[in-house]
Amino acid sequence: MRKMSVTGRLLLLTLLALMPAMLVLTYNLFSARQAAYGEIHTTALTAGHLASLEMRRIVSSVRSTLDVLATVPIIRTGLGQPCSDYVRLVDDKLDMVENITVLDAAGQLQCTSKPSTVTDFSDRSYFHEAVEKQDLVVGTYIIDRITKRAALPLSLPVTEGGSIKRVIVAFVDLEWLGAWVREREFFGGNALTIADRNGVILAREPYPERFVGTRIPDEYQHLVRGTTPGTLEMTGQDGMRRIIGYYPARDTFYVSAGLSVDGGLEQVSKVTRFGLAVIALAIVGPFFAVWWAGFTLIRRPARQLVHSINAWRKGNENVRTGMTGSGTFETIGSAIDAFMDELALRREQQLKDDRMRQTLIHELDHRIKNILSMVQAVARQTFRSSQSMDEASDAFFRRLHAMAGAHQLLTKNWQSASFRATVEAAIAPFENPAAPHFTVEGADFEAAAAIALSLSMALHELCTNAAKYGALSADRGHIDIGWTLGEGEQDSFVFTWKERGGPMVKIPEREGFGTLMIERVLSQQLHAKITLDYQLDGLFCEIRAPMARLLSTAQDEDERSAMNGDNELFRSV
Repeated sequence: MRKMSVTGRLLLLTLLALMPAMLVLTYNLFSARQAAYGEIHTTALTAGHLASLEMRRIVSSVRSTLDVLATVPIIRTGLGQPCSDYVRLVDDKLDMVENITVLDAAGQLQCTSKPSTVTDFSDRSYFHEAVEKQDLVVGTYIIDRITKRAALPLSLPVTEGGSIKRVIVAFVDLEWLGAWVREREFFGGNALTIADRNGVILAREPYPERFVGTRIPDEYQHLVRGTTPGTLEMTGQDGMRRIIGYYPARDTFYVSAGLSVDGGLEQVSKVTRFGLAVIALAIVGPFFAVWWAGFTLIRRPARQLVHSINAWRKGNENVRTGMTGSGTFETIGSAIDAFMDELALRREQQLKDDRMRQTLIHELDHRIKNILSMVQAVARQTFRSSQSMDEASDAFFRRLHAMAGAHQLLTKNWQSASFRATVEAAIAPFENPAAPHFTVEGADFEAAAAIALSLSMALHELCTNAAKYGALSADRGHIDIGWTLGEGEQDSFVFTWKERGGPMVKIPEREGFGTLMIERVLSQQLHAKITLDYQLDGLFCEIRAPMARLLSTAQDEDERSAMNGDNELFRSV
């Protein structure tokens, strides 16, 4: 030390002063990397959870279809071409299903949506499991005997009088499942794997051609057979290092979402390289700055850095060095401030994303349950009141089409839809552009989602009755549709439907589905007064309701209870 020059002593002092800052920066970089690892684990687990929920939604959708099929008389009557024709019609409506098969209690073929030369299915595991458990069974990867294509069977036993009479099997198309998986975003080496309860891969991205139909390696089979979800860092069969969020099979299917470690740490690696560059500058810079910096100019910014870092360690992440300029310490302080700002913004954005994700999950769950409940209610009423299967099928699918039209309008805004667009969409299938039968007048406004859906179905039923018995059954028939709006939320909304030019109207002997829709469901939703007058020159319908019941803002708080009430009304009719 005695032999060192003043310059050497200053350089040594400068290095000693910089060491705390370099250690702290290194610690922060290490902490940021560990935090990034934790974020990747959390994101992978969330992605796996979402994929698992969507798979359960698919199974629930198929089950709902099978439950409805189990109640159809033509399925219950047994063998024959009519049964095959009906399940083929249902199969054509479901993109996710490649084949539907109905077996008797002994496993013998009753009918199928695809031509088959095989009649004995008593040796298939999905048949035996359904009979044994007496509940819906999600099978395992198979090659369907009928279609010769890879599929996932879902079998539902149908009991009558306490004994199993038949088993309905829907084969989920694995090509469709693969396309559904491909619709997800895959970038930077991310992956999604869906396997059956035995660990045989049903769908996988990327490289589905390499993995679909193969079994997950034995060293990872414990994840498939586990009881709780979790995360794991591993190197996949494609050589990519990922952190996967996995959900065990639990007698259904196994789902894992993998996030690339390198892709997830890309931003942190950039910050690390920048931090290392800053450290290098902090070491090299003093060789040029010792002649004018001095001890005081070194100690002051060092203390400022240490103060900020101590505050961060204590949990006060709002503290910043506030250092600006082109000097070495100023550069370090600015870099650290920028890093902390970025880290704070990332954490804030993560919290916002988590809240938004939970909101979307709850909203999606709510909408799916309401849609399924309404479909079941419409199916129950349609098949109960129809005189023949052809009439029931035609009415059921037309009503589903009307529901689909209303939901298509609602996809632009989940909370509301244009009232005029809803009316025009409902009457469009019955309009003749060459000789218009409808006149629509009224100011447009945004109607609540539940109101738009019920109104669309009610208008569909009015149009259907007019086409059968009213103004739309005659060439010169015409229908005037109009509405007026009150100025305040409590003022009345008046909607009118007036038929003219049709055949002489007769009062129906019994209430149909459309009358029940208007007089029970729509009237309760709108708190409305309904007038149905069967005049000689055509049906006249008037609806009077408070404006507040139609506006989307009035439906935000009680939409769920209103939809639940609608479903109860559908069940009652």
